[in-house]
Amino acid sequence: MPIIIIGIILIAFGLLAIYSVSIHESFTLTLKLIANGNRTGDPSNYFYFLRQLKNIAIAVIIALGVYILPLKFFQKNRNIVIIAVILMVLQIFVFVPGIGMELNGARGWISLPFFPSIQPAEFFKLGYVFFFSSRLLKKRDIINQKQFFSNFIVINILLLGIFLLIPDLGTLLILGLTSLTLCRYIGTKLKYILYLLGGALISGILMGSIAGMISPKFDYIQKRFTYFLDSSVDEQKRGVGRQNQQALIAVGGGGLFGKGYGKGLQKFGYIPEAQSDFIFAAYSEEIGFVGNIALLSLYFYLAYYFLSRLHTIKNEYNKTIGVGIIALIMIQVFVNIGVNVKIMPNTGLTLPFISYGGTALMVNCIEIILLYKILKEK
Repeated sequence: MPIIIIGIILIAFGLLAIYSVSIHESFTLTLKLIANGNRTGDPSNYFYFLRQLKNIAIAVIIALGVYILPLKFFQKNRNIVIIAVILMVLQIFVFVPGIGMELNGARGWISLPFFPSIQPAEFFKLGYVFFFSSRLLKKRDIINQKQFFSNFIVINILLLGIFLLIPDLGTLLILGLTSLTLCRYIGTKLKYILYLLGGALISGILMGSIAGMISPKFDYIQKRFTYFLDSSVDEQKRGVGRQNQQALIAVGGGGLFGKGYGKGLQKFGYIPEAQSDFIFAAYSEEIGFVGNIALLSLYFYLAYYFLSRLHTIKNEYNKTIGVGIIALIMIQVFVNIGVNVKIMPNTGLTLPFISYGGTALMVNCIEIILLYKILKEK
């Protein structure tokens, strides 16, 4: 039960954060919707908060549906392949005109009639953990041989290459690091992990540079990296770095104990999309360093609680899935916070359980349920 309780506390923490930091964005959006004739009544300060309440209800229902499924369902190779194919098809839909939606230069969303927009990459992350864990366990006897690494590289190019086309380098980073974490857990030697990591970094820089010269879609990403590496560039060029700059002001302005709930200033248009990627910074201004430590403690305790009981799980596949899920959550937490405090360039990744977003929250709830089931069934 502690895993479920931690999940509930994190979601409640996120709901409180969204209630406070999304006031300006909610008012601005609803005012625009009314002006365009897409909404009636008065502008609302709580549009995102109310939407997130609906997202929580949907996420809980979906998670309960997953709870009913036995873990053996995910162990059958046929089911894993079917799930992987479905997720790949959903991801490919982002390129279909009229269905795929573009935001900040990335086509990462799909919109279907009578359904809210969804972000397939969130489901793909979890599906990738299942599929890759299955492949790793099958190849366990050769994990330190050349045959394994050639297989590893081919699979990842095929599965993750699509995120270069979107482009969604944040998801690419998360899945790349998660796959290396799983390789290390299975028993791959550290030197080979470092070789793969170094090769991935060099390849990523080269491919990103070439793509930036060929496709205008990568121009926005290049600007993010340019500002991250050289924040002294002129105001016009560093427009994409505004979030990072204001985020630093918000985090620093929070001090030790914060300005108090609802009293932050950076959320009033200074940090764009404060309820999403930069919710950590926007809320830091209100809860301060102590509040941030409390939040991070919840994440660390979630990881500690599961990993400290790993030895009680007899099924190797379930163990690997659990480690993969913990890696997904924790790596994304570190990357998101790293962006918020400007030790990493902007990746577009949200903060698990906290940021606004229906698809991400749904997957987070499914992850919590799966961790609970893995420990319960052992």
